[in-house]
Amino acid sequence: MTVKDTQRPAHKKLRVLCLHGYEQDSAIFRTKLRQHTDSLADIAEFVFVDAPNEMQPYDTSGVDNMARAAAVKSGETLNRVIRGWYGLKSAEPERVCGLETSIAYLTTVLNEQGPFDGIFGFSQGKCGLMAGVMCALLENRYEALGKKCAHPPFAFAIIASGYMLSDSKWKHLYERPLSTPSLHMYGILDSYIHVSKSIDLCRVYSQSAELSTHGG
Repeated sequence: MTVKDTQRPAHKKLRVLCLHGYEQDSAIFRTKLRQHTDSLADIAEFVFVDAPNEMQPYDTSGVDNMARAAAVKSGETLNRVIRGWYGLKSAEPERVCGLETSIAYLTTVLNEQGPFDGIFGFSQGKCGLMAGVMCALLENRYEALGKKCAHPPFAFAIIASGYMLSDSKWKHLYERPLSTPSLHMYGILDSYIHVSKSIDLCRVYSQSAELSTHGG
């Protein structure tokens, strides 16, 4: 499918691809952002999509994982699908799984629902990370993107609680400076993604701005 010309007439709305957080889905993310998307409805269209990977309780870590494991052991069942953009095979050294599936899925979204002016990744770094991955792939046309994607680089990116992958297979994504104009948001006291990791990702972008809060 040939992607349409991305030259957007002045009267056209901005189109923003929105990637939900780890263990969320598009419906939850849409609800969380409703106040903001409603206020911007005259100038922007927000497209929400679900991560393709269905995660298991043990794909997450820390207290949340223990709570879920205890619930499963007691006979309770999860009442919705837990979704994520990737999972971990191992933490030390970091080895991820499912990322190729997410890239292929988002490439299809770009081809079939695009073009998009920008991308917004939010919550706990995982989709903040995914937004950064897609920016790198579109700018540098890495092999993982595939030959069928004709979508141009995004005009802007908004990345909340983002970070870089440590998996050696994906480190090349951050070797070249990225020129996509970007806004990086992070919490100084974020207990999931340390502020230094979000700042490190911000430094990869040559046209970046930062917005920090004292919370998580």
